[in-house]
Amino acid sequence: MIAAQSGAPGARADLVETFMPLIAHVARVYRGSPSVDRQELMQEGVAGLLEALKRYDPLLGPPFWAYASWWVRQAMQQVVAQLTRPIVLSDRALRQLARIRHAERSHLQVSGRQPSLGELADATELAIPHVESLLSAGRRARALEEPLAGDGGRGETFGDALADPCGEDAYDRVPQRMLAHELAALLSGLSDRERTILHARFGIGCRERTLREIAADLGVSAERVRQLEQCALGKLHEAVAA
Repeated sequence: MIAAQSGAPGARADLVETFMPLIAHVARVYRGSPSVDRQELMQEGVAGLLEALKRYDPLLGPPFWAYASWWVRQAMQQVVAQLTRPIVLSDRALRQLARIRHAERSHLQVSGRQPSLGELADATELAIPHVESLLSAGRRARALEEPLAGDGGRGETFGDALADPCGEDAYDRVPQRMLAHELAALLSGLSDRERTILHARFGIGCRERTLREIAADLGVSAERVRQLEQCALGKLHEAVAA
């Protein structure tokens, strides 16, 4: 331990190898999402172990692993929260969510159906609003670029299926208030990339295209295309309202 803290050659590697089975045991608790694989959890666990090594004071009494396991869990919880949830949950909330998931699986095995919020609350001794809040926070975030199931091979994404009333309404009002040549004049005031995106998204002189198709042509993400589209629509709306 002292050798590893002092930076002796090979001492840290030996320490990591010694505690690797315990790190793997902790990682099993946090597996269960397709967004986080075992290797990522193990890497974060090792980072947590080394952070604990820097902070550990053997004179304070607790065994090293009793101290380091907290840092290992924190590192794994952080990567799980970053990769699977739009909301970062505390250690206590994660434990409560794990209780809810366990109760959910147990109820499904026994009764053959999903439990209600009330049944989960009874099984976990948590309030119904708290159970509902934790389940909502625990849902996996969906990327806009995620392929849309059942789209018939058209290459549509989850982002394409989301209604954007602000953007579409802003665009829909534009052609109602100007002639075609006025629209062309306004579009000419946009950047080349913004103009290309609006032409493709709304079929101006070409077929309508999805965010993913446009992103592939421009070499950016679908989310970036959506942002540029909203920026361009905002400029058009401001010009019309002026």
